[in-house]
Amino acid sequence: MVQEIEEIIKRMAERGETIEDYRRNRRLSALLQEITKIFEEKIIGWKLEGKLTKENVLAEYKAGGGVWAANFYPEGDKVVIGSGDGMMRVISLTEKDEQGKPKVLAEYQAGGAVLAANLSPEGDKVVIGSDDGMMRVISLTEKDEQGKLKVLAEYQAGGWVWAANFSPKGDRVVIGSGDGMMRVISLTEKDEQGKPKVLAEYRAGGVVFAANFSPEGDRVVIGSGDRRMRVISLTEKDEQGKPKVLAEYQAGAWFFGAVLAANFSPEGDKVVIGSDDDMMRVISLTEKDEQGKPKVLAEYQAGGVVFAANFSPEGDRVVIGSGDDMMRIISLTEKDEQGKPEVLAEYRAGGTVLAANFSPEGDKVVIGSGDYDRMMKVLGPKNS
Repeated sequence: MVQEIEEIIKRMAERGETIEDYRRNRRLSALLQEITKIFEEKIIGWKLEGKLTKENVLAEYKAGGGVWAANFYPEGDKVVIGSGDGMMRVISLTEKDEQGKPKVLAEYQAGGAVLAANLSPEGDKVVIGSDDGMMRVISLTEKDEQGKLKVLAEYQAGGWVWAANFSPKGDRVVIGSGDGMMRVISLTEKDEQGKPKVLAEYRAGGVVFAANFSPEGDRVVIGSGDRRMRVISLTEKDEQGKPKVLAEYQAGAWFFGAVLAANFSPEGDKVVIGSDDDMMRVISLTEKDEQGKPKVLAEYQAGGVVFAANFSPEGDRVVIGSGDDMMRIISLTEKDEQGKPEVLAEYRAGGTVLAANFSPEGDKVVIGSGDYDRMMKVLGPKNS
């Protein structure tokens, strides 16, 4: 369409036609209107959709257990998932298998349920965490002697590995585990036993369910079973010589509670958390409230535990997954009639939504569900 418009304008210019002639050219007007329509739908497609239906399911894959992790590739053409059947799988969104289902491009069998699965910045490796207490970095380009995906590094934690993520440069991973520990592990250095070297560690007051690097890689945000979100420095120490806690926030309304999701905004100046008090909160790392605590910039009450919470690439929206079987996309710039963050889109899955992440372009989301559903689904506006 753009090429045709350029050709029309060139011909009209050669004939010396005026602005009024441009406006009266029916074909040019039609093309411009069509492009405008496409652009508007792409920008506000989520809002136009509201409640998403089966028509918005662009791809789906049924795993043998709850899908605990689901993330897009940097190019957005594949997803990596981790599930309760002990499998990590890379699934194509452009190729089909013989049954017409999304093609599985790679898979790895862990020793227990895969609770975390994330890609390296280059997309050539996956880090997984599983309930056998292991973190593994797996190559997507190399095979071992048995023809299986090669394990490049592994680390045995003292409990289930709930979180595992690469640093922005891909040379480190951060893990959170059931022994209450956050650890930053090198993929280039070894310790005296020849194992991946632990560069930093922090003991929380409960299971570390979430652990993610900041965009610069100099901080880590964690969510734990002591109801706390903490931002931890990897360059500064406290008086005891431990990694310094730069910010913390207590969620939940009960003595026992947990922050299950915690992620930085694209700029690194905010974090979004999800907790078992059914709340999503966006918390500032630069502003304080009247009590001197990190300021809550936005919050949303879901109908169940919030297991997943992530920013859009632009940072103006968050996607959450919760125990009421719902995925919701929530605006951080628009309010509803009650003055609460506006829900731009929502989708009811067949089970608890355990994972929810935006595509690199921000126009689609991938979700993973548990219970009887056990599905990975890619959702988007009908025109995606």
